[in-house]
Amino acid sequence: MPLTQTQLVAHLAEETELSKAEVKNVLNALEATILAQIGEAEKFKLGGLVQIEVKLKGATKAREGRNPATGEAMTIAAKPASVQLKARPLAKAKNALPTVQKAKKKLA
Repeated sequence: MPLTQTQLVAHLAEETELSKAEVKNVLNALEATILAQIGEAEKFKLGGLVQIEVKLKGATKAREGRNPATGEAMTIAAKPASVQLKARPLAKAKNALPTVQKAKKKLA
């Protein structure tokens, strides 16, 4: 089960010997920094754990397709360009992954 925000704050306070209020302030500052970076379409790397970046997805043109249920020809509408957020694990996160056997036991 993932940590809740309260559990994360308590855990970090215990590990760092900071007060819970100080840990909350640090997490709020980290959140603000990440949001500012991605708001400016900049990459953000959190240590060797994760990289967050903004990607531009191009527009698509209208095209002909088929309804998979009926086989009838139809026009698939055009879509405008959009901005997407991509998060990618980095080396530390990849190396922390459990073995397949351990993952099967936990996730089954």
